[in-house]
Amino acid sequence: MTTGQRIALKRKEAGLSQETLGAELGVSRQSIYKWESDTALPEIDKLVALSRRFGVTVGWLLGVEEAPETPPAPDSGELTDAQLKMVEEITERYLAAQTAPKPRKKWPYVLAALAVLCAAYNIYDSIRTIGWQFDGVYNRINQMERSMSNQVYGISGQVEEILKQQNSLTADYGTKLVSADLSKNSVTFSVYAVPKTYVEGMRVEFSVDNGHSSNSKTVLSEPDQNGQPVSEKFSAELTCELTDDIAITAVFVMPDGTRQTQPLQTYSGLYSGSLPDVANLVDADLQGRAQIENGKLTLPDAMEYALTLSTQLDNILIPRTKAVSIRVGLFKNQRLVAWARPISADEQTSYRGYDNATFYRLEPLSFPFAAGDILESAAVLTDEYGREVICPDWFPLTLDSDGQSLVFPGSTGSDTVDAYSIDTDISHWTFQ
Repeated sequence: MTTGQRIALKRKEAGLSQETLGAELGVSRQSIYKWESDTALPEIDKLVALSRRFGVTVGWLLGVEEAPETPPAPDSGELTDAQLKMVEEITERYLAAQTAPKPRKKWPYVLAALAVLCAAYNIYDSIRTIGWQFDGVYNRINQMERSMSNQVYGISGQVEEILKQQNSLTADYGTKLVSADLSKNSVTFSVYAVPKTYVEGMRVEFSVDNGHSSNSKTVLSEPDQNGQPVSEKFSAELTCELTDDIAITAVFVMPDGTRQTQPLQTYSGLYSGSLPDVANLVDADLQGRAQIENGKLTLPDAMEYALTLSTQLDNILIPRTKAVSIRVGLFKNQRLVAWARPISADEQTSYRGYDNATFYRLEPLSFPFAAGDILESAAVLTDEYGREVICPDWFPLTLDSDGQSLVFPGSTGSDTVDAYSIDTDISHWTFQ
């Protein structure tokens, strides 16, 4: 398993959503998602926090060591079973080497046992202190890295800003999202620009491009009461289809026809940020329940899902819409195998503490499943405007190299070499 898959595995075992885990660690849900999808690696202090939260070592999270059979308890002052066994053995050997004790001389053995216990505890306490010191060194290194990164980022930002100002054609400009009509899937922006060098008779062509189409408007400078240009400020309103990548530019057109283009602003994630989203989709051990035999995958018993919707705003420019329809299904190679039917909280038997969740039950089924196939659970959400979004559970499965069980793609023993990239483009999924 990759580091991201190990984090996802322990999070699900703990019954935590990405949103909840992010809140505990002081990071956003997007950071947890990036860690679990292996597009980013947690910082050192976050790795230490994750190891403590999940009761595993940092080395296990990074995949460089196996998980211990009995996790350590760094916050406990008691000796472990192994340490107690060691103390008992030392004490027994010590007593066996002595002559048979007389009743009035038992106290030396008691003192010896206490001394051994104290020594063992001191060793344990020293080990624990070293662990804390090790964590402290990691934290200091991480703080130094962040400080250096901030300094480099600050210098880079200053240089970038200076270069922008030197290369800019504008003395001032601004853009603002003034309205969004989700029933038409459109957005309207107000824009203005003041050229560094104003030439009488010049005009500005404002353009908005959403990656699929563009819309432009050519304007003269703002007029006076008689309609004559008196200001060096050019302004307009532009409307385009709502997408995740929108770029606004201004083209300064001189009286002789010379054209100079100036990028003004880019907007990212407006469309996806306006859609409903899933905070957590949990299956009741799909990996363990599935049986592989003769080229078929079988779920002999019904399996339940728990789904929690996200309440986090990805952007504040366009509020996230509500889901009016939720469907949860099992997919093979992004094609629907079967839908799970909605059930009430009273009907479900697999989950506790999911107060804000909705539940679904997948009935027993069997279907062909071969090497290289990818198994995923996903939710399809439809909002009040009829827009659909697909939310995979970020926990894909494939056959191991022996073809006998399910593992994570790209993990040790997986039939696939590379880690699988989660696809959230609904046009790539088949479920109708």
